[in-house]
Amino acid sequence: MELYHVGYVVDDIEKAMAALSATAGRTWSEIRPRHLKVQVDDSPEILQVELLAAYSRPGPPYVELIQDVGGGIWSGGAHGGARLDHLGYWEADLPGRVAALRAAGCTQVVHAVDDSGNPVRFAYMRAPGGGPWLELVDESVKPELMAWIEGTA
Repeated sequence: MELYHVGYVVDDIEKAMAALSATAGRTWSEIRPRHLKVQVDDSPEILQVELLAAYSRPGPPYVELIQDVGGGIWSGGAHGGARLDHLGYWEADLPGRVAALRAAGCTQVVHAVDDSGNPVRFAYMRAPGGGPWLELVDESVKPELMAWIEGTA
């Protein structure tokens, strides 16, 4: 798997961006609101989540900052500010890799779904021993995501 970003959940995305710009010399993509339909764990319920997200430049690996606007699964406030949340990997066969990781003892934490409830775009997995989640991102979204990061979209 190809690591391309490290994701942090933060309470205030603009403050976190400013701090990392001042201390680590990072520049940033624009902040984009993300409205997602997701399923958490194996619940049949589909949730609507609203996030703000931005990616550092240069990369890879990129630093992704996420601010959960609606108080959902990515809520930073419940964790006392910034926290390492996940390691993001490109994945050519999202359903196949999810199945392989489940067979290896991982659990699926959350994944995006389309209007019919089918998994799309990404899946977060939890390893049996803990640690940050693994985010598997379908390679089909790579052109769209890289255009955002690079500021060409």
